Amino acid sequence: MKKGIYKFIVSAFVLFVGAVPLIAEDAFSILDNLEKNYVGIEKGGLNTLIAKALVSAYPKTAITVYWLKGKGVKVKTEGGGPAAMGAGLMVESFLKVTGLGAKKSSEEFKLTKETVDATTEPGTLEDGTKVTVLTFIPKKGQDMSFKKLVEKVDIKKWLARQVVTTTKEGEDAITDITYKDGLFAKMVSSAGKVKTTMTVTYGEKGKFTVPAKQVIEMEGPNIPEEMKSMTITYSDVEVNAKIPEDVFAEPKAGDLPKPTETAAELFQQAQAAMQKGNMDTAKLKLRQIVTYYPNDPMATTAKMMLEQLPK
Repeated sequence: MKKGIYKFIVSAFVLFVGAVPLIAEDAFSILDNLEKNYVGIEKGGLNTLIAKALVSAYPKTAITVYWLKGKGVKVKTEGGGPAAMGAGLMVESFLKVTGLGAKKSSEEFKLTKETVDATTEPGTLEDGTKVTVLTFIPKKGQDMSFKKLVEKVDIKKWLARQVVTTTKEGEDAITDITYKDGLFAKMVSSAGKVKTTMTVTYGEKGKFTVPAKQVIEMEGPNIPEEMKSMTITYSDVEVNAKIPEDVFAEPKAGDLPKPTETAAELFQQAQAAMQKGNMDTAKLKLRQIVTYYPNDPMATTAKMMLEQLPK
């Protein structure tokens, strides 16, 4: 259940953007302008950010966040056992709303003129804001992660205000987003019977805006008690400090034995090793996936999991 919630939230978060108004003629032009101009807190001059993070649901897990311009976010965890992975993934996912490590929606959903049909039409939000409604529908023969994707964009401020994703099964996931001073402030999303609300507050470090606190509240059946209301706090924030070289170092072929298993088989072996508490074997299997199967869909998940395991 947790994995499903994270995936939905991450997919919804990467869609919000804000920037200087430009003239856009069609859905792809609007999407391109949104993605080119979105910066969040990644203002000019900010090249690195390091911070400590604490998740209330995982109080025994020490988390360090590293962000490097052009590379994205790396989150390292220490303590808390196998469950610490959830804390790291949560912080990495939720940091995207501030602009750190955000992935373009065109990449996340593979939105191109070859994969989807796109239309635009005018619309109005409940608060009276005039928006442009972008609708993306997979073309015949395209196997996409959605049946329909709708983004409602305030093109005067270049802010995505609502995202509606219709799954292949016909269920809608709806995300409404509000901002303060051009930065993400609040998100309310509903997927199935689960409703998630996130609010974000910021602080200042020198001339830069930095994340300070994120409050996440979840409502719905089968949600663990500790996840119904969670707070992520950030402290010891450093900007433009040198990041150790090994943080963003990628494993190289030759450093690991070449596997005979498929990526899916290696992933199953990694999961089984983690359940037994054998983290060394789990890390080996995950590294083999990332190194020898970099283009396999399993590689992205393996990479995220690998980053959360203790060194």
